[in-house]
Amino acid sequence: MKCPSCDVDMEPLVEGIYQCPQCKKIIKEKIEKKEEKKLEKIEGEFEEAESFPKLNPQYEIVEKGITITKTPNRWIAVLICHNPLLKSDKYVRISWWKKSFYRHGGMFKIFEKDVLSNTIKALEKIDNAFDEVWGWHGKYGRKEEKTEEDLARERKIDIIKYRIIENKTCPKCQKKMNKKKSHYECPHCGEIVILEGYNQPIFNIPSTDLKLQFQSDLPINYYMPVSGITVKWLMGEWKALAVIYDKNNPNKKWLRFYWWIRNLQNVLKYGRKELGEGTKMGWKAQKGVSSPNLYNKGLIEPIIEALKKCAKDLNWSIQ
Repeated sequence: MKCPSCDVDMEPLVEGIYQCPQCKKIIKEKIEKKEEKKLEKIEGEFEEAESFPKLNPQYEIVEKGITITKTPNRWIAVLICHNPLLKSDKYVRISWWKKSFYRHGGMFKIFEKDVLSNTIKALEKIDNAFDEVWGWHGKYGRKEEKTEEDLARERKIDIIKYRIIENKTCPKCQKKMNKKKSHYECPHCGEIVILEGYNQPIFNIPSTDLKLQFQSDLPINYYMPVSGITVKWLMGEWKALAVIYDKNNPNKKWLRFYWWIRNLQNVLKYGRKELGEGTKMGWKAQKGVSSPNLYNKGLIEPIIEALKKCAKDLNWSIQ
């Protein structure tokens, strides 16, 4: 592709987006109408499990899925899977395959309907807050307008924190917890509350109580965050959707589905976070997640529709 201003070959930033090496102009590659029509025929329709590359049958089995996009070197699909030992244990998996033989390229699993609902809402907000080349036009959490529902959520979390600090009240069963070296532990229900910083309580937040506001304080390694939204937050598990960029080239941006975990043993036993390669703020990527990247912003809408269809098929009522 040549730059319309300089008439020189443009350099690819990410899939479908190019930058001129001289004037730094950024252009999105146009998709021909014939290709768009082909995509329309496959988008949004459930396909049988045999249509997709096989997953490891020891851990998960595909029931059906919806292809979002498929090229000779890249395939993205939204799948409904189940546990091989328990067929009723179903979940949604967004899968990426790469190269000509479609090897595993990335995944993002959603096990709860509330997390699925949050993921859909987060994708909608990201779709509205970024332009076609992932230019940021949104507002961060503190600047976003808050609804009555948002304010009620914040008050609820603040009350829980106050009760923990003042009375050692368990956020789950409302009974008194025991103080340990670096955490509180409830002898009644087994709930654990970690203490970080200046004895600030860190506890599991129900997915329905998450703010779904844009933030940049995410434990992202190697790349820099533009902005992202947390869709699930537990003391040992964190899921978020974030637009990131290459620190060597800030114009190289894309959306990534993040899934982090952290080992709480060090925190509970020694009062410190796990350190090491690939770990940020005590968090590290879930094993097998690989690179669930979305370069083409136009694919957000088909993914949203596919997730909604999966929710309907699973009888998950989402708000």
